[in-house]
Amino acid sequence: MGEREAWERIRKSSAERFGEDSVFGEGRPGARLAIIGEAPGKQEVEQGRPFVGRAGKLLDELLEEAGIDRSEVYVTNVVKVRPTKEAGGRTQNRPPRAGEIREGIEVLEEELEAIGPKVLVLLGTTPAKALIDRSFTMRAGRGSILRSKLLGLPALATYHPAYLLRLRGAGSEDYARMREQVVEDLGAAWDYARRDG
Repeated sequence: MGEREAWERIRKSSAERFGEDSVFGEGRPGARLAIIGEAPGKQEVEQGRPFVGRAGKLLDELLEEAGIDRSEVYVTNVVKVRPTKEAGGRTQNRPPRAGEIREGIEVLEEELEAIGPKVLVLLGTTPAKALIDRSFTMRAGRGSILRSKLLGLPALATYHPAYLLRLRGAGSEDYARMREQVVEDLGAAWDYARRDG
């Protein structure tokens, strides 16, 4: 079975397991770099694609600034279903629960095996804690090439674009600096992924 056929089989299995509102990864099998976020949001569920909402548009900008074409990378999330809560009569995003993360990782392992990336970029602390180490902190580990204990691949964690959007919305002085750090991190991961051929 080829990479594309293996990926299709896993995608179908994930849809059967998590339902029609689940969002699977996208990109080409054989991509050297896989970018992994936390979970899909409202726009992602509506379009059935990862990173297409406001955070996804910012991710596209950051990739472009780092000299990376999104079509050259694989983009997915740890959790395949949007975690929500009801608050004030509205449906809102919430952090995924431990069980949701465990279930997502079961699919993610197969998904990444089919894609075969050389390096992972983990957006935010949820994927970093799940895939590098539960004790991971962004302050100590951001921007470093570490090893994913779970997947055995080099992994670099950086800030999630949604976090940058919150900083920008709050008028934080940290926004420009942290945005630049994410661009640098993406570039470093891309360079690492393209080593040896």
